[in-house]
Amino acid sequence: MVKITFLGGTREVGRSGILIESKNGDGCVLDYGIRFRGKERLPQDIDTQNLKAVAVTHCHVDHSGAIPYLYKKKKMPFLTNQLTLRISEILIKDMLRIAKFQYPFRSTELDLMRESAFFLKNGIRRKIADDFFITFFNAGHIPGSVSIIVDVDGKRILYTGDINNQETNLVTSADPTCVPEIDALITESTYAIREHPSREEIEQKFVENIIDITENGGKVLIPAFGVARSQEALMILQRYNYSGKIFIDGLARKICNVYLELPEYLKDAHLYKKSLKKAHFISKKKGRTTAKDSNAAIIAPSGMLKGGASINFVKSFLNDPASAIYLVGYQAEGSPGRKLLDEGVFEYKENGRSRNSENFSMVARCESEYFNFSSHADGKHLHQYIKSLKFKNDSKNIFCVHGDNKSTTMFAKDLVAKSYNSVAPELGEVYII
Repeated sequence: MVKITFLGGTREVGRSGILIESKNGDGCVLDYGIRFRGKERLPQDIDTQNLKAVAVTHCHVDHSGAIPYLYKKKKMPFLTNQLTLRISEILIKDMLRIAKFQYPFRSTELDLMRESAFFLKNGIRRKIADDFFITFFNAGHIPGSVSIIVDVDGKRILYTGDINNQETNLVTSADPTCVPEIDALITESTYAIREHPSREEIEQKFVENIIDITENGGKVLIPAFGVARSQEALMILQRYNYSGKIFIDGLARKICNVYLELPEYLKDAHLYKKSLKKAHFISKKKGRTTAKDSNAAIIAPSGMLKGGASINFVKSFLNDPASAIYLVGYQAEGSPGRKLLDEGVFEYKENGRSRNSENFSMVARCESEYFNFSSHADGKHLHQYIKSLKFKNDSKNIFCVHGDNKSTTMFAKDLVAKSYNSVAPELGEVYII
């Protein structure tokens, strides 16, 4: 008998957390992230007394951000890899630095998390308790991302984490044929009821548009998430032989260097190094002025234009009809990036931490467009992934998480129609397999 408790990430994107327990009461937490809204920012609290390990799928804070909280109560092995640990630390420190919300942990617990890290290579089985094992497999989401197999009491559970079985430039795609037979699947559902456009076509259009704009006296701002998406955009420009100037600012610079130090986590380290050689890293105010005055592509977080280095550039672009703002990541409802795309208006409200920040609203005279470079599988590819998995018996248990209410419930319903025993669990629900 194996017990699965859903601590977070149910019918929502954010605060992912799953507790797996054996018949002896030994437990392992898979992910323990945060969300950026509401009073309850963390997954459900748990008794850590019988917790034998914590394992994380990747560094994004909706999966890793609350892990330090678990170390307030008990020190235990933290199963991860070198790259995920490095970037998780960077992101959590940054989160604590800028947050208005008072998280129930500080740098002391983050230090304990780091000290507890055990680096697990993909495909290597790690024992954490009696008849309780953890194995990592490539998830294809971002560099260092993994899916997790839990073998416990004769049952095998696959947790996909964020997964992508479509080709990108930065990482190798997930391969479900490498996964052994399973009893149950816990799968992300972010884009389960959507279909992404052709990746190759959208990459070509992205680069062709940038070339056209920069050769005709304009410049392009690419607000991109500092982790993975900024580097993906850079590699697309390299792959399609963009010869113009490229500037990189903000958190993306630091992540670029981390990837350079750990190239074994990249799909094509040679292409990545070539991409970096063409980029100019902005480190001072003078560099931003130079970038603004250049017919160039400027890559700068944040990806939703909610803050970060991109705010230093956006005003100069909004008033320039020869230039463009190209968004390349998910734009949440209510975000400045979403409003710009939907209404052609940019609205920004400062967070009160900077003397130089201000509130402003401007009608965009520049071009604005969205290019879908998602690192998540869409519905078609999620179904393909699941079809390729081998289940031990006819029960075919599937739990749909990490998606909004509509995505998770409709995905579960679609899978039921294909003879899977599929549900979209709610917060705190417990299942026995």
